[in-house]
Amino acid sequence: MNEQSWRRAKVAGFTLLEALMVMALLGLMVSLAAPAMSTLRQQHRLQAQAEGLFDSLVLARSEALRRQLRVTLCARATNTACDASGDWQQGWLVFADANDNAQLDAGEVLIEVHAAVPAALQLTVTNTVKAYFSYNAEGRSATPQGAFMAGTWRFCRSGSTSGWQVVSNALGRPRLEKLGPSGCA
Repeated sequence: MNEQSWRRAKVAGFTLLEALMVMALLGLMVSLAAPAMSTLRQQHRLQAQAEGLFDSLVLARSEALRRQLRVTLCARATNTACDASGDWQQGWLVFADANDNAQLDAGEVLIEVHAAVPAALQLTVTNTVKAYFSYNAEGRSATPQGAFMAGTWRFCRSGSTSGWQVVSNALGRPRLEKLGPSGCA
């Protein structure tokens, strides 16, 4: 190998100092981006929980129409029992409510069990849907006595002023909405 080709080969590489500087700058940029990614991940987790409830409402409504009987969502105490106090934070159940009492009884078909909402997220509900939400055989939201039901489930993250809410109107049609800056205050 002659001297000229040796110099060309030497110019094509990086020195150890240059490589270390690039690695240090790359590490600094990643450390600056990490908190933003963490916030984004938390926002997606919050949205996924709200979408989970929305999907359960849609499922309950379609199952009520398909089965031609009342289908109820209730706050979950266990995987086989509703929570009468209405702590939706523990998750929820969807079941075919054959005896129209808004409680999961022996012999009734359990359609879905939704896990508890993570502790970092808060789920609050309006008083009208405190412990349960039902759809009758026509797919309308109604109490076991026949009165209409409407309600709002609000998903917020601790320390944040924005979040998501699921709203069901008097006909039982659910919708998912993003809450504004003061929505969770």
